[in-house]
Amino acid sequence: MNRVIGTERGRISLRSDPDSERADLLVYDDSVLSFGRGADCDIRFAHAPVQDREVPRRCGWIVVANGRIVVQVPDRDRRAAVTATDRDVTVRRPVVVVPDDAPARALSDGEVWGPSSEIFTISVSGSRTWDLDVINFRDPVTSSGPASDLPTVQHRLELSGELWTVLHAYAEPVLRGERFPATHDQVAKQVHWNKMTVRRRLERIYDEFYLRRIEMPDVADMRIKVVEAAMNHGLLTVAPPTPESVHETHPIDATHE
Repeated sequence: MNRVIGTERGRISLRSDPDSERADLLVYDDSVLSFGRGADCDIRFAHAPVQDREVPRRCGWIVVANGRIVVQVPDRDRRAAVTATDRDVTVRRPVVVVPDDAPARALSDGEVWGPSSEIFTISVSGSRTWDLDVINFRDPVTSSGPASDLPTVQHRLELSGELWTVLHAYAEPVLRGERFPATHDQVAKQVHWNKMTVRRRLERIYDEFYLRRIEMPDVADMRIKVVEAAMNHGLLTVAPPTPESVHETHPIDATHE
């Protein structure tokens, strides 16, 4: 891994098993991070606590170049060399990059590619799918002053209709005066999706807040982070979202820290 620390360019998030919360890793100018199942990978998954031996020891690299995060997969010879040292039966499947606002792209051997989207997912298929969620800051904030004196900028937040529905479902108990947001199971039942789907939608909302540098509370529970941030910035009202309002764009005053 290239450990030169420069301007922060984004974040990579990954969960080690279906029931865990995501772990985050910040990336900077000139970062080069290998990812896969092998012990020598900078971003390691599919080894513990859930073992997935259909995932290659090295799936590729995440590279920050000229402020842009791109994905590189091994060429055929390098992939074969890695597989040859593995006593497991590794199934070769393409690494798929899924932009937030464009069709998915399966990367061919040796390909280097990064979407124009600021939010995208790298999907690796083994016996299950492993997702690495990527946020790429295109407008990093720099300041010569102290952290408490960074500029205040105004962002516009755009969420899809289904994300507004999920956000409001999590927030409903708080809007009624209760202390905590709804559980994943409660939201899944309300919106008629499964638990993992609503969790992934909540993470997508969190990623959008993070990208827009919306201040969030320093708590471990992502439900509380998202709902409290939405309440503090006036994104939630007592009334549920209407078909006309779910596509609205909301101005946000977000202070960079």
